[in-house]
Amino acid sequence: MLGTLRAYLDASIERRLALGMTTMLLIVLGSSTFFLVRAERGEMEEILQEKGKTAVNMISPRIARFIGSTDATVIARELAPVLADRDFDYVYVFDDNRVLANASDPGVQEGSHAPLPALSNLGAGHSINRELGNYMEVLTPITEGGRTVAGLGLGVSLDLMARQGHRIRLRLLAITAGLMACALAFVHWWTRKTVAPLLNLTRSAERLSEGDLSVRVPATGADEVGTLAATFNHLAASLERTLHEKDRALNESNRLYRNLKIARAQLGQAERLSAVGMLAAGVSHELNNPLGIILSTAGNVREGLGHSSAFAEDIEIIEAEAQRCRRIIQGLLNFAATGESHPQAVEINALLRETVALVRRDDRARGLTAEWALDPQLPALWVDPRQLQQVFLNLLLNAADAMEGTGTVCVHTGESIEGDRRQALIEFRDHGGGIDPADLDHIFDPFYTTKKGGAGYGLGLAVSYGIIAAHGGEIAVASELGRGSVFSIRLPLQRDPTETDAAGKVP
Repeated sequence: MLGTLRAYLDASIERRLALGMTTMLLIVLGSSTFFLVRAERGEMEEILQEKGKTAVNMISPRIARFIGSTDATVIARELAPVLADRDFDYVYVFDDNRVLANASDPGVQEGSHAPLPALSNLGAGHSINRELGNYMEVLTPITEGGRTVAGLGLGVSLDLMARQGHRIRLRLLAITAGLMACALAFVHWWTRKTVAPLLNLTRSAERLSEGDLSVRVPATGADEVGTLAATFNHLAASLERTLHEKDRALNESNRLYRNLKIARAQLGQAERLSAVGMLAAGVSHELNNPLGIILSTAGNVREGLGHSSAFAEDIEIIEAEAQRCRRIIQGLLNFAATGESHPQAVEINALLRETVALVRRDDRARGLTAEWALDPQLPALWVDPRQLQQVFLNLLLNAADAMEGTGTVCVHTGESIEGDRRQALIEFRDHGGGIDPADLDHIFDPFYTTKKGGAGYGLGLAVSYGIIAAHGGEIAVASELGRGSVFSIRLPLQRDPTETDAAGKVP
C-alpha cells in the first residue's frame, strides 16, 4: 500500500505539491482549532469564576449575617436568586466542617461536596475550581469585616460546558471546512498554474525525443520556468537547424560522391580508350601495308594460275580473310580517328527517322519496328550528322541483335536539365534479353563483345562512345536481364559553333 502511494506521488509533481500543501493546511488549521477550543474553555472558566465572584459580592453581606443561624432554610432562601443564572445548577454554603445550606435547580443532584476545601485556601479575592463527577465547582470566599467566615460553592454542569464546547467546535469546524475548501481550491489552482508549464515542457520534450523538431513551448513569465521554456525553445531550434544542415551536408556529400564516382568511371574509360586508340592507330598503319601486299600478291597469283587452277579456291580464301582484316583495321582507324569533324545544325528527330529507315535495309533488322516518342519542340543540335548517324546505326543494330531481328525499339527524345545545364536526351529502349551486370562496366571497351559466334568485333559501342564524347556529350546504358536495355545519349544544346560552353546552361 505504501509502495503504491509512493509510486502514485512520484508520478506527478502536482500531486506532491497538492499533498504537501494540503497536509500543511490541515496541520495549521487543526492546531489552530485545538488551541482555540482550549482557549475558549479557559475563557469560559474565567467567565464563570468572575460570575461567581459577582454573585458572591451581591449576596455575601446577607449570607454573612445568617452564618451563625441554625435555620438552614434562611440561608437557602438567600441562595435561590443565584440559581436564576442558568450557568449555575446548584449552590451551597460551607464552613470548615460542614455544608451550612444549599439550593439547586429541579432535577439536579449535587454532589456530596466532600471533601470540603479549607477556608484558609479561599482568601479574600481568591477563588479555586475543582471537578466533582459531572460538575465543575467554582469556590469563592464569603467575608465579613475582612475575615473569611464561609465559602460559597457554585456548581456548573460539565455537560453544559461540553455542549457549549461542542457548539464552539462545530462553529470552528464549519469555519475550518470553509477555509479548507477555499484553501484546496486555491492549492488546486495554484499547483495547476505552477505545474502546467512543467507538464507542457515534459510533453514537448517527449515529442522532441520522438523526432518532432518543430515543437515549441510558450515561454511566459520571467521566472525559472519561463527561463527553462526559453532555453528549451532555443535548444529545439538549434537542434532543428543543426539536423537540417547535417541533412543538407549529407545530401551534398552523397551528390558529390556520386558525381566523383561517375567522373572517375568516365576518366578511367577515357584513359582506356585513349591508350587503346593510340595503340590501334599505330597497329593499323603498320598492318595496312602488309595487307595491301598480301592482297596484291594473291591477285597476281590468281591471274597467273587462272580460274581452273586447283589453288583458285585457296587464293579466294586468302583474299577474303585479308579483306576481313582490312575491315577490322578500318574499324580501328575509325575508333582512333582524330580526323576533322563537320558539325552543322541538325534536326535530331528527322535524323533518327532517316536512320531507322536505313537500318531496316540490313538483313539483321528487317523485322524491326520503331515506337516513336519524339519531342517536337527539341531544338536543332550543332553536330556532325554523319558521325551521329553512325552512333544511331550501331545502337539500332545492337537492339535488333538483342531481339533476334524482330521486335519493337522505343525511340525517345526530349530535353533534360541536370543542375544548371540543358541537354538533349535521346533514348533507345529494346525488349531483348538484357545485359549481364558483370558486362555493364566493360560494354564500351574496344573488342569487348557479348555476341556469340564472332558476330561482332566489339568496336561499335567503343566508336560510339568516342563520337559522343567528342561532341561534349555522354552515353550510358541501363539494363535488366530478361527485361531489355536502354541506351541514353545526352548532348549539349548548342546551336552554332560560336557559342561557348555556357550556351548549354539554363538561362
